[in-house]
Amino acid sequence: MTNSSDPATQAGPTQDIAEAFFARSGAGPDPVTVLTYPAGADRLARREALRPVYEAIVARIGPPTLLGGSVAGPSVRWCTRERIVLLSGDRNRVELSVHDADKFVDDEWNAFERTRPGRKGEPHRFDALPYTWQLDRKGPGNAPGWTYNGVMVAGSWDHAVTGLELMLGSWVEQYPVQSPGDWIGFTLWTSRDWRRDMIVSYSPADHGRELAVCIHDRGIEQTGERQAQMRERGWRTLDEHQWWRTALPETDPDAPRLIAELTIAECLARKATCPAELRAHDISAGDNGELWLTGLGLPTHPSRGEHF
Repeated sequence: MTNSSDPATQAGPTQDIAEAFFARSGAGPDPVTVLTYPAGADRLARREALRPVYEAIVARIGPPTLLGGSVAGPSVRWCTRERIVLLSGDRNRVELSVHDADKFVDDEWNAFERTRPGRKGEPHRFDALPYTWQLDRKGPGNAPGWTYNGVMVAGSWDHAVTGLELMLGSWVEQYPVQSPGDWIGFTLWTSRDWRRDMIVSYSPADHGRELAVCIHDRGIEQTGERQAQMRERGWRTLDEHQWWRTALPETDPDAPRLIAELTIAECLARKATCPAELRAHDISAGDNGELWLTGLGLPTHPSRGEHF
């Protein structure tokens, strides 16, 4: 199934594959490609190509147990006690696969456990994680009782920028298909400027300003000099409550990187000395469900669930 010219035409066969996988016991055959992207397709083109395929699967076998995405593609799963049907992919294709539930969970946890952040000057490892974000909205089925508890904290500021950039890019590509209309985001604090809110968000309904970061610059007089300093850092607008904000369109392919760079640069300006001094909290997706940012590259609160 590799017709990339009209993803909607793949809906029927894809539904049949999903239904057959969902009815199996234990592991099944090799993964089946249900969508191939055109060469050079950007994240928005891939998103819109995936949408009818994803909707067709949900129409046939029901809503997934867990939503999510990796650096390269979706990571959506339909779970029972015996098996997991996984919708996953990369920049070239999307696949459906079926797995024995216990073995899949064990292998996935081990993949998280053995993935270590690269040091400064080394390649990042975010692409080695099974998923960078996962959203549990108590969908039908049985979510695994044992899950990876933690986050891979970046070993350098460069990697912190990369982790956030990849997370934002994944949200742009995957989240509107899986959760139409919802916003997603978190609040970030630095240990040397504790309780000062910086909010990083993606809001698909805020057209032309979907990707955004804002910071509450309270306690500092907004003189002309201060405003010039903040604008030089990359902040664009200031409101009457001393919130600085920069918002960029999802259509800008550089927007995830620019938001990530501004976020981390502001943490450095607030005297943070390493990524481990930051903390992401109030992590939410439309105030609906539990959102876990395993690939953010920064410490998160709370950590997730039980640990092996």
